[in-house]
Amino acid sequence: MSDNSDAKSIADNLIQPFQMAEADVRGRVVRLGQALDDILNRHDYPDRVAQFLGEGLVLAAMLGGALKFDGIFTVQTKGDGAISMIAADMATPGNLRGYAAFDEEKLKEAEASSESDVVSRFLGSGYIAFTIDAKGNEQRYQGIVELEGTNLAECMENYFSRSEQIETRLQVAVEKIDGKWRAGGLMIQRLPDENKLYAEAETAGEKWRNAEALAKTVTAEELTHSRLRSSELLYRLFHEDGVWLYDTHDLADKCSCSEERVLNTLKSFSSENLEEMCDDGIIGVDCQFCSARYELTVSDVEAAR
Repeated sequence: MSDNSDAKSIADNLIQPFQMAEADVRGRVVRLGQALDDILNRHDYPDRVAQFLGEGLVLAAMLGGALKFDGIFTVQTKGDGAISMIAADMATPGNLRGYAAFDEEKLKEAEASSESDVVSRFLGSGYIAFTIDAKGNEQRYQGIVELEGTNLAECMENYFSRSEQIETRLQVAVEKIDGKWRAGGLMIQRLPDENKLYAEAETAGEKWRNAEALAKTVTAEELTHSRLRSSELLYRLFHEDGVWLYDTHDLADKCSCSEERVLNTLKSFSSENLEEMCDDGIIGVDCQFCSARYELTVSDVEAAR
């Protein structure tokens, strides 16, 4: 891998939407640098766990980048393997957070295993799901599919191939470069062939297959390189058909937890339950996502009712 640590990053923490000029294909590129490194370092997970969580964060940003309203897009896995859960979400306009649950002994056993399928090896049998929560709307949309694939991106592709009308291809890479975590992702989607004549649909199909083939050529180094702009990456891949670039969206390491949200949760408990939660008169609440700690008294909660 070429050295990309000497120059200041020019391609970090953003979503780059695009559409191919000569094909009915749209997509997004995600680049994560400092934001990802901060999230993963805060948790101090083993590298394997951090890598899976990094994949989840890229997927949350890539898929959640399509939201046209205030809300939260969550990617979550649950399995019976060493890494029992991964939770990553993006709250509009681009706030990322995530955490994982794992068993240290099982993780050591999985690392020592010779099984080539890393998803099965570390996550076991289970599912990957995504959830869309729109602000102010009690209803949520959820998609779910079994953990089957060589990585989380492939598992998510399986959902689209089985459950959605839109053909979708996903490429994700997460790497630790000179001690710092970086990640990137590429998503392409085929626009519907509605109202197309047969010949036009056939041509559109050929262009989609060509875009698929080109997307598969992207390398982990290209996706994670700190000095390769998203625009340059897209030109490398799709210059023959041309690419229209849209405004980028910034991504940030920012949790949605707050004392107000903690109080709103605690208000649902009775005074007796609150007293039982106290330790030396203090109710301590830790955020699993960002490790922030909130300390409140029963009086604080009662005053907020």
